[in-house]
Amino acid sequence: MARSNVKPSYEDFEPYCKWRIEEGQKTLEVHLYGFRKEQVRVQVINGGNMIITGERRVDESSWTRFLKEIKVPKECNTNEIRARLSTGILYIVMPMKITLPSSKVSQENGPTKPTKINQDAVAKDTATENLDGAAENNKMATVNAAMLATRPTLRSFIMQLKDSFLRLEMRKKMVSGP
Repeated sequence: MARSNVKPSYEDFEPYCKWRIEEGQKTLEVHLYGFRKEQVRVQVINGGNMIITGERRVDESSWTRFLKEIKVPKECNTNEIRARLSTGILYIVMPMKITLPSSKVSQENGPTKPTKINQDAVAKDTATENLDGAAENNKMATVNAAMLATRPTLRSFIMQLKDSFLRLEMRKKMVSGP
């Protein structure tokens, strides 16, 4: 078998990239038509940088390659970054860090005093709010069910916890009144 003495030539290129920002995540789309997943590498290195590289043979003596370095947004969780190559597009999904709302306790007013509640007014207001809140609760339940069905993770647990916390805050406001 005769070995070719022709040195391979490399053509460097800059792949087209675009960001998609959705609720809870950012997705980077890198257009890499003709590449297979074995020819692409995605690495997150210390300091919050992501390096995307790839190379593939075009013909007997020529190759095409790229190197892309991207700063991972600070609000993204670097431990949960996932990448997949589908129909020539590399999708790099970067979930956002989840922050729970902080409970704000008023230090200025001191401890709150119990107040007398007019039961008739509460019943009337609660009935109206329950009708308004029922549709919202159904919507939240549907969203939570969809999240759990697609990927039961720590994220869905935290979202449920967040939802419960917000409902508890709403109940506190309803009881304490204006």
